[in-house]
Amino acid sequence: MSIVKDAIVGTAKGVISTIPGASILVAIADEIQNGILQDRFTKWKDAVDKKLNEIENLNFEDLSKNEVFATVLLLSAQLALKTNSVKKVYLANAVKNAAIIDYSEEQVIIMLNCIEKYTVEHIRLLRFLQDPSEYNPSDSIMMGSPMRIYDDYYPNRIKEYDSIIMRDLFFDGLTNTDSLNGMMTLQGCLSKRTTSLGDTFIDFFRIEKL
Repeated sequence: MSIVKDAIVGTAKGVISTIPGASILVAIADEIQNGILQDRFTKWKDAVDKKLNEIENLNFEDLSKNEVFATVLLLSAQLALKTNSVKKVYLANAVKNAAIIDYSEEQVIIMLNCIEKYTVEHIRLLRFLQDPSEYNPSDSIMMGSPMRIYDDYYPNRIKEYDSIIMRDLFFDGLTNTDSLNGMMTLQGCLSKRTTSLGDTFIDFFRIEKL
């Protein structure tokens, strides 16, 4: 039995015992008829297995009493069926973090709602805005806009989406600005633009430089 299934069996007993059969992942998988969706589900389950195996002395009894862990586990399983992108890895990271870090239910639901609607481009730009200096070569611009640095690092993206993505991140409270097109000094270009919620989002899903 996989560690994911073990975790959910315990969670089901302690938090959602009204669901028969104990294994929620199996219950969800039974509803999946399309081969592509089954493949997505399996890849996510394997990723979660790997992440939970990294936790030393994992206590299933404690997990069975952890309602936030149950929330993240169930919602991330559903979201994993909706994407074939790197977001599956981020969802697995969220499950691991929910098992070892004390988050509120409000925090995890907000962050899972955000990642559900975000594209990989949203996530990539958010990570850039946390520390633009990581993306700036020594011979880069001395004055301009942060998007100039972003352009140099990701030249092949669909740039028409940039303004939409920036507004999404700003209105969701993850960044402190909705535009990056103003002229500024290099120091201004390299300034951090993520909020505390944006930083928590990045940590929760363990988003690294893409």
